[in-house]
Amino acid sequence: MADLWLPTVAVSRFDGTGYESPALTSNQVGGLAEFGADAIQFGFSVFEGMRAYVADPDFHVFRARDHHERLRGSCAALALPCPRYEVFAEALEQAVRANWDGRATRLYLRPVVFAAGGDVMPLQSDRYVFVVLVKTFDPAPADLGVLVEETVPRTHPAFAAVKTAGNYTSSGLAMRGAREAGCDTILWLDGAGNLQECTTMNVFVCLGGRIITPETGSLLPGITRRTVLDLLAAMGEQVVERDIPLSEVSDALARKEELSLFTTSTALGIRKVGRLRLGSADHVLDAKEPSAWTRMTEQYSLVTERFTEAAEDFPAIMSRSHRWIGSK
Repeated sequence: MADLWLPTVAVSRFDGTGYESPALTSNQVGGLAEFGADAIQFGFSVFEGMRAYVADPDFHVFRARDHHERLRGSCAALALPCPRYEVFAEALEQAVRANWDGRATRLYLRPVVFAAGGDVMPLQSDRYVFVVLVKTFDPAPADLGVLVEETVPRTHPAFAAVKTAGNYTSSGLAMRGAREAGCDTILWLDGAGNLQECTTMNVFVCLGGRIITPETGSLLPGITRRTVLDLLAAMGEQVVERDIPLSEVSDALARKEELSLFTTSTALGIRKVGRLRLGSADHVLDAKEPSAWTRMTEQYSLVTERFTEAAEDFPAIMSRSHRWIGSK
């Protein structure tokens, strides 16, 4: 079985006042933490998911500053010290340089901050580690099959809008049911029957000529979601952020209205939902994609895959990214 993550990581330890300059090491825990670490026992761990794009010799980590700001919020919620942006960016650069094989054009990055010390009670010591994992990850851009979870609502946990490890346990367990039903992911509802998000993905609905997305607050504010909103706004397209009752979707399906559903995430980018399982019924979503959405996805490709062409046309988005020349 192939290794899930590439063999080299960038690691920075907290020295009591801040994170030291990152250094490369092998992707093994070794002396970084004990089995009794607070991260293992009590879930004191937060992370980000990021994308690096390569147009040799240039490397581009998309919206690195926004990911750092979200990581800082996650760390604050769990009382973890967060590395400064300079340490964060240096670690990203080190890890990408060390793991790039000269061929890949896309890499997935996983910065993690965790409490490395531990005791019987979840009090946290002063041992913390920041590490950046790297993975070659190029999923095929196929439409998604989505199972609507109507039995178990997505509750509003204390850290609903925080990217902490513990938030993903229940989602991971529910995903087994989705796979058994032949679907790729779960679409969660809240206790009132409103659409929330898919597992690890935000949701957009195109219905009646409008583009609608659930409000954040109880949802993780996705970086790709924000990019979609930025691009559509720059095109003069309005996106309505509001509650979306499941009944609104099911009624539109019953009336055979034009309905499209899309997901956004760093790992999978922008994906169309091709099949929606609602109860025991499968609904094929084959409505024509709105022209505004098509134009926006073309622009998304520019600011990510074709980043060398985008600096002048999208300065606000590109200034939030981290770019460097491949060889020093």
